[in-house]
Amino acid sequence: MRDLFWMRRWLEGLFGKVRPHTADVSAPGAPVWAEPEIPDEERAVLLVGILDDPMAREDEKYDAASALEFLSGPFVESSLARTIRAEDFTSVLAQHCAESLGGIWARTGRVNADFMAELRGPAKDEAFGILGIRAPHLLPPGAL
Repeated sequence: MRDLFWMRRWLEGLFGKVRPHTADVSAPGAPVWAEPEIPDEERAVLLVGILDDPMAREDEKYDAASALEFLSGPFVESSLARTIRAEDFTSVLAQHCAESLGGIWARTGRVNADFMAELRGPAKDEAFGILGIRAPHLLPPGAL
């Protein structure tokens, strides 16, 4: 719990930093997590922080969920799965998260079979839809 407090303080410091906006570094008004010089691990923490932030706007959460598709690893996948569960597999946010998770599975060529079996409703439709297009061989038999 104490680690979560320090991570949140660290993230608040990052969000509060003013970064220069130049044509070759970033687009004016781009969110801090989109800065090209941020390592992927830090970018993942920032994006998951947005998903977990009860004060974040819906559109910010949707953007964060969509951007997580381009990252990988257990932290990203478990965070997406946690959000999908918390949203009861049905919300628009759950669908964005499921789409990103399906994209990660298709890109990496592997799925989390336990969570895949747990998927249902609109979240399942999104994840299976992405897999059906990009990596149908990863779908369970009879899923198409």
